[in-house]
Amino acid sequence: MSRPVLGVNFGTHDAAAAVVAEGRVLAAGEEERFSRAKHTKAFPEGAIRYCLDEAGLEPRDVDRVALFVDPRRHLLLPLTNLYHGFPASLGSLISDLGKFRYRNAAPGRIRSSGMFHPECRVVPVVHHRAHAASAYLMSPFDDALVVTIDGRGEYETACIFEGRGGVVVRRHSIVYPHSIGYLYSMITRYLGFRPQRDEYKVMGLAAYGSSSLQAKVNRLARFDDMTGRFRLDLAYFDHHSRPSGARQLYSARLVDLLGPPREPGEEITDRHRDVAHALQRLTEDLIGRYLAFAQRLVPLRNLCLAGGVALNGVANAAVLDSGRFDQVYVQPAANDAGTSLGAALLVDASRDRHTLRDAFLGPSYDEHTIQTALKALPEDYRIRRTERAYQRAAELIHEGKVIGWFQGRMEFGPRALGARSILATATDPNMVDRINALIKRRELFRPLAPAVLSEHAADYFDIRDSGRLMYPFMLATAAVHHGKRALIPSVVHVDGSARVQTVERQANPYLWSVIKAYEDLSGVPVVLNTSFNGADEPIVCSPADAVRTFQTCGLDALVIGSYVVERP
Repeated sequence: MSRPVLGVNFGTHDAAAAVVAEGRVLAAGEEERFSRAKHTKAFPEGAIRYCLDEAGLEPRDVDRVALFVDPRRHLLLPLTNLYHGFPASLGSLISDLGKFRYRNAAPGRIRSSGMFHPECRVVPVVHHRAHAASAYLMSPFDDALVVTIDGRGEYETACIFEGRGGVVVRRHSIVYPHSIGYLYSMITRYLGFRPQRDEYKVMGLAAYGSSSLQAKVNRLARFDDMTGRFRLDLAYFDHHSRPSGARQLYSARLVDLLGPPREPGEEITDRHRDVAHALQRLTEDLIGRYLAFAQRLVPLRNLCLAGGVALNGVANAAVLDSGRFDQVYVQPAANDAGTSLGAALLVDASRDRHTLRDAFLGPSYDEHTIQTALKALPEDYRIRRTERAYQRAAELIHEGKVIGWFQGRMEFGPRALGARSILATATDPNMVDRINALIKRRELFRPLAPAVLSEHAADYFDIRDSGRLMYPFMLATAAVHHGKRALIPSVVHVDGSARVQTVERQANPYLWSVIKAYEDLSGVPVVLNTSFNGADEPIVCSPADAVRTFQTCGLDALVIGSYVVERP
C-alpha cells in the first residue's frame, strides 16, 4: 500500500483536512468543528490531528501534503485588478500583493507546523482542479462532464473539465473578476447578510419574492452561449477596484439601480425579497447556459458539479429538471472544504477509485467519552441507557419533542445528514417557527429539511432519477406532492418545495432506523432534519459539544450513543 496523502485547505473560508490512500478516503473534517470558530480560515491543526489519528498515522508516515491552491498563480490577481479597475485599483494593490505573499508562504507554514517530517513534500494543486477531482474521482462515473463554479480560485472562477478513465482535463474556464459566485455574494452583502457565509439565506428568501426586479438584476451579468464568455457588468461591483478591507462588493451604481442596501438586522421588505428572487433566477439561468455550453464541448450525459455554487440546492434542482443529464453527482463538501479532499486524491494519483456513498468521514466517540460529557449535566436531568436508542428517539419525535441526535462518525460538509442532527416531527405546522425562533434562533423565513426513507421518497416528493446520487446528501430541492403538503407542513417551503434527504438503510443505518421506527408509530416515513448547532455556531463535533448545545438551545431531549437524556 502506498503512503497516504494528506490534503489541506486554509487561509480561506472552510479550512479543512482530508487523508486518502489508494483512492479511498480514510478521514476528512472541517477545522470549524474542532476549533468551534465557524467558517474559520485558520491552519487546520485540529482537523489534521483527527485525520492522522483516524488513519492510524504518525507524522513521519506522511511524506506528501497536497495544498488546495497553486500559490504562484495568485500573482495574477493584482495584475488583473490593475487592468480592470485602474486607476481606482491602485488602492487595492497593497492588499492584493499581501494575499499573494500569504498564499506563497503556505507551503512554509505547513512545513513549520511541527506536524510533519521536516522533509515532507508540499504539492500545490490548482484550486479548480482540486474541486473537479473532489467530485469526479469520488463519483461512480468512468466518463463525465465536470463543471466547477465558485467565487474565485487563484484566478479562475468556473471551469469545464472532461473526466475520462480517472483523469480530468480542463477544456474551458471563466476568469476573475468575472464570477457567478461573486455575483451571488455581492447581492448577499447588499441584502444585509454575510458573503461567503449566508448565501443559503438568500436562496431561502428568494422563494418569497416576485419577478418585479428581474429585468434590472439581469443587467448585472451576461453570457454568450456560443463562446462561453461570461461577463459581469463591473460598473455595479467594486471587488476589482478597492482594497479588501474597504470592499462592499457592490458599487454606488447598484444602489442607484436597486435602491438602498439593507442593513444587517433591518426589517426585510418586499423589495429585498424581490431582489433575492431575481438573483436566484439569474443564477439558475447562468448555470443552465454554462452547462449547456459545457455539454457541447464535452458531449457526455453524466455530470459532476463542485465549488460553492454547487451547494445551491434550488439551482441543482433546475439542472435535474433540464433533462440534459442522466446522472448528476455532487460530493457533500462541494465548498472549499472539499478541495482538501480533491487535492489529496490528485497527489495520491492512485488508479484505484472508490465512490463516496456517504459523508460520515469525521470522528466518532466511545461510550466512556459520552459518559464523561454527560456528567456535566445537572443532577435533575433524566439519563438512561438503552440498546434501542433509535426507538426512544422515534417515540420522542412522535410525542412532538425536538431532539438532538448524536451517533457514529460526524458528517463531512455543511449538511447534517443524521450523525449530528436535530430531529422533529414533520407533521406539526408550528414546528418551523418553534425551531427557528427558540432553538436555532435564526430568521423565520429559513426552511427546514425533510429526511425520508428512500423507498418512500417518490410517494412524497417529485424525485428525479437523475438526482438519486445527490438526494442522500441533501443537495437538491424537489416539489412536494400536493396531496402530501398538508401531511408534512413543517418541511414544505413557501413555494411548495423541500430540500430532500433520502435515507438508505445501508448507507445511513442510524437515521434510517429512527425514521422507520417513527413510521411504525405515525404512518409517516418522513422526519424534520436540521443541523445540531446553536445560533451562528458550527455543527457539534464531540459529546461535550452536544451536551453543551443541548443545555443552551432549548432542545427537549438528547439521544447520544446509547443514552437518552431528557430535561426535568
